[in-house]
Amino acid sequence: MFIKSLQLSFNKNSHYIPGIKIMRIIVLISILFFTQKITYAQDEWKIKWNKKTILHSNKENEAANTLKIKPAYWKKNGSLEIIYKEAVPDTILWHSFLLFDEADYQLLSREKTLKAIIPIQTLRKIFAGKKQIKIYTIVSPRNPNIAVRIRRVHLCTLQLP
Repeated sequence: MFIKSLQLSFNKNSHYIPGIKIMRIIVLISILFFTQKITYAQDEWKIKWNKKTILHSNKENEAANTLKIKPAYWKKNGSLEIIYKEAVPDTILWHSFLLFDEADYQLLSREKTLKAIIPIQTLRKIFAGKKQIKIYTIVSPRNPNIAVRIRRVHLCTLQLP
């Protein structure tokens, strides 16, 4: 009799709280949402011409990231600024910017940086007679003993006048 009453009281006063299931579901959903946000976080970049942002993107799309430079802008002095922002700061890899012409010849590079400022006068000299400037970024390990597959990421194509 005592055991039966103990079982009944245990079942009636169990430590099960109805809201605990809801709390577990909420915590699980928030963990899933947070991890998806981290995995889908993307790097982004800005291209500025004379301190004016002409491109802000986070997707590598050669057609969408192609801009025409007006002849008046090409003749003015100033600078081309490339700013790359990592979604998760990387302490193992360096970023470098590479500038190519339409024939895929590298004509200029800026090594180990997330921000490059290139005078337009320099661009006019290097890209004289060229039709395009293709801007890429690559990563390389800070430790030369680490092997990393290097892939160019297209940031922007500038159509020259």
